[in-house]
Amino acid sequence: MSISLPIQKQNYIFRLVQKYMLLPQCTIKEFAHLIGVLTAACPAVSYSWMYTKMLEREKHLALLKFHNNYNAKFTPSTDILPDLLWWSKYIYIYKNKIERPTFLLEIFSDGSKQGWGAFCNNVRTGGKWKTEELELHINYLELKAAFLGLKIFARDECNCAILLRCDNTTAISYINRMGGIKYAHLNKITRDIWQWCEQRRIWLYTSYINSKDNKEADQESRNKNADTELEISKTTFQNITDILGKPDIDLFASRANAKCKMYASWKPDPDSFTVDAFTISWTPYFFYAFPPFTLILKCLRKIKTDRAEGILVFPYWPSQPWFPVLRAMCSSEIIYLDANQSLSNFSCRKRKQFQLSLGVARLSGTLS
Repeated sequence: MSISLPIQKQNYIFRLVQKYMLLPQCTIKEFAHLIGVLTAACPAVSYSWMYTKMLEREKHLALLKFHNNYNAKFTPSTDILPDLLWWSKYIYIYKNKIERPTFLLEIFSDGSKQGWGAFCNNVRTGGKWKTEELELHINYLELKAAFLGLKIFARDECNCAILLRCDNTTAISYINRMGGIKYAHLNKITRDIWQWCEQRRIWLYTSYINSKDNKEADQESRNKNADTELEISKTTFQNITDILGKPDIDLFASRANAKCKMYASWKPDPDSFTVDAFTISWTPYFFYAFPPFTLILKCLRKIKTDRAEGILVFPYWPSQPWFPVLRAMCSSEIIYLDANQSLSNFSCRKRKQFQLSLGVARLSGTLS
């Protein structure tokens, strides 16, 4: 069962929104009236709460500027136009369900300063943050972790309800209220979450879970696996590809360190092409691979079996049994790298095991 606005109310809101899309200026009082009308309509228009938050913030900033003088005139920012357009488009379309939803999935998430984690249906995943995310506030990271978990576990779902569980009360409040006014960056990530859901007709509800009961997601957000976090610096990668060619896919990566837009991840990842590079054929791609050192021989076998071609980063260990096989498969000269200078992961660079040289070469499975 669902509810919708009477047609007269829909017509009134449509005309009012159209008016404010054309007004160059209005008083704060008049703008507050618009917000009040839209807010009153929200219970009958699904997803509409998120399209009032930027308007509320616009009013808030205007009141700060004009010392709470509601009769002051101001020019609303053009940033609110997409929201007004949304109202004019969907006021006649969207209704709101009133029955209590049955949750299709229960997704647990956690964000820490080290990384993010998520857990659903006995499957756990997580990873590091991108460099530009490391300095963000923990409240933002908790919202981002929830979004990543949602995109992983609900990527194929639609027309359903999903329960999110996390231990951050700010994140819970922002998601359940579809945004907020005070912090624009938190409203932005919350809006991204809800617009992703809107496209799929997914309804979210977020509930608190104590940290000690959220152990799977919590452990993933703090998991440090140096072997799977190895990456060379962007400068080194660019220098290598200038010589050996630009790859199509990064076979051992995550959203935090992928060197190609298409990549295969170790664990479920929101943006990866697939999970586990060894489950796909490498033949169609000119690949880039920087695998854990224990997987070098397995990679060589895969390249040979698939008759694939690409760039492999490996430890320069001539004494290893697999090294002559690798040499025979090289279709380019080996480029030598100092691991301490070329690895971009500082925690890895400090490890004693990286007091060695790396080799990079173009390999072909058609060579023997």
